[in-house]
Amino acid sequence: MEILVEGTRSMQVQKLLGDRDITFAVTGNDNGPMVVPRSRSPRYKSIENSAAGYKSWRNKDRVMDWKDYYPLGMIYNWMDEIERQFPATCTVCPIGKSVEGRYIKMLKISNSDASNTGVWMDGCIHAREWISTSVVTYIADYIAKNFSKLPNYITNKDWFFVPVVNPDGYHHTHAVDRMWRKSRARFGNTIVGVDLNRNFGYNWGQCGVDAIPLGDPNHQNYRGLEPFSEPETSAIKNLILYSGTPFKIFLTFHAYSEVISFPWCFTSDPCPDYVNLIEGGATMAKAMYDTTGRMYKVGNFKDIMYFASGTSIDWSYGTAKIPFSYLVELRSKEHRFQLPREEILDCCKETLAGVLALAEFVEKKKCLNCTIFASKLR
Repeated sequence: MEILVEGTRSMQVQKLLGDRDITFAVTGNDNGPMVVPRSRSPRYKSIENSAAGYKSWRNKDRVMDWKDYYPLGMIYNWMDEIERQFPATCTVCPIGKSVEGRYIKMLKISNSDASNTGVWMDGCIHAREWISTSVVTYIADYIAKNFSKLPNYITNKDWFFVPVVNPDGYHHTHAVDRMWRKSRARFGNTIVGVDLNRNFGYNWGQCGVDAIPLGDPNHQNYRGLEPFSEPETSAIKNLILYSGTPFKIFLTFHAYSEVISFPWCFTSDPCPDYVNLIEGGATMAKAMYDTTGRMYKVGNFKDIMYFASGTSIDWSYGTAKIPFSYLVELRSKEHRFQLPREEILDCCKETLAGVLALAEFVEKKKCLNCTIFASKLR
């Protein structure tokens, strides 16, 4: 049978079916999610092939080994397990809820030293960019499990990880449409979604040549009705501005252009910290190349990518004043959004090397600035 389910009730129905070992798939129409048996019709075949359904993450034999892509429930279970294993340094908490009511979960790794600075890392602001979630979870796993053995330039920082900024969209890519990009926000009675990386409040709506399409709710880059109109972007804003942590590094991961970019996104004019940012980006790129031989291009986002306004890195740099703000486009140009599973680990390892190198670079830059300041005092 087919069951038409109200959007907010979809996960409850899936849980009921999963608890009773009833196989199912999830699709959708203009009226909302549709839960159907897997054998219902050939027209659901592509959905079933792309779905990592509710039951898959309930399988206790399945573990996160970064050799596959995982559904939202399994990622959240992994975060909770990391907190259980390392309660002295790891804390998991929701920072908000999505449009459809899913938690946006964050893992914080810290030694609770009040003098620590902050590092922000997020993935999957665009739902189809699964490799970004893999990278964020891999780096978090490494730091959590090795924290006591890592150098001071790692342990003197509070690490904030949000592997899935867009849980509704991410779930939708596993259950229905692998290439879905936006959130699952409604426009009227229709789900059209918002490009969350156009919804931040710095130069929001400064559209230039893209003015008309960006105002179209059906456009892939639809920016929303106003800055921070979406709960997902608002959650990031509130955490960073009101946490009391002085953030020094902001990293948001995307796919698939293999670049390390920094502000500005809305203009090719250099930002005030252009030299520091390009040096930090080059440090990351070198470490990544030394790890796997993969070359990442470094530069101002507008120069090496395209025009964009209302982005998270322009906001983190321009409003939140986080001096080392980067948008990293991961692998791969060849496979676009569907990076083969065989390349996940290499991508994770090279990115980890880049992040560790950047943390060391920022520490040295801080020490150098302190030395210069002390010299001036003399």
